[in-house]
Amino acid sequence: MMGFLQTGRALYVLAVICFGGIFVRLAAGSFYKKLIKESANMALTKNRYLRNLKQNAEDTYRINMGMNNAAVYLQRQLGNLKFLGFSLSGLENLAGQLTLLSFLAGGVCAFLSYWNRSDNSYIVLYGAAGILGGMLTIVADYGVNLEGKRNQLLISLQDHLENVMWPRLERESSSERASAVTEAEERRDGGTVRTIGRDRDRRLSGARRGAEQTAASRENAREASNRDKKEDRSAKDWLDDLNPEQKRMLGEMLKEFL
Repeated sequence: MMGFLQTGRALYVLAVICFGGIFVRLAAGSFYKKLIKESANMALTKNRYLRNLKQNAEDTYRINMGMNNAAVYLQRQLGNLKFLGFSLSGLENLAGQLTLLSFLAGGVCAFLSYWNRSDNSYIVLYGAAGILGGMLTIVADYGVNLEGKRNQLLISLQDHLENVMWPRLERESSSERASAVTEAEERRDGGTVRTIGRDRDRRLSGARRGAEQTAASRENAREASNRDKKEDRSAKDWLDDLNPEQKRMLGEMLKEFL
């Protein structure tokens, strides 16, 4: 342990912790900056995460027939975003933990130097290195401003959802409802027309049948009248063919019968 402290190798550990905290903040800030730039034009974005977010937002809006709180939805979506194997909130926590670790590691090294009765210069060196490393990560944190970039990204995405996507989806929904109503009216009107047509055809068919029956009755009446006339003419012709003697005998037979 004394060799590790007195050779100055502990300074390399403190430097790694410090630069690790700065790198994590810079990487997260760069990723936020890229997302903010892409979110300015969501319709043409090539970012896979933003395309998936837009598609999920549309599906959620259509399924639920609206969205009451877009800010909460976006915060939950950002919480699921992964970068370097960590979520963005996880990267922010990691950067904060590295800052604390820098202070802690410097203090531990200074205490161990004191405990092992090392030279006072080592105690001051490690204590100052820990404090300096922690302060540098804090300065980097203020310079990158991850919290501000996160809020800026949320505002940009919320603006797109509420002022661009929701009105478009609402217009599409209104058009679909209007089309459905129009189709229903057309089907109803078509059914009415077909019903009227069937009634008209039924009346015309009944009128034709009535006319045919009337014509058949008249024809039967004419045939019966013609038969009666033929029978009358036949009886008259038969009487005309009798001689006077036969007519007299027929008259006597009728008298006896009556």
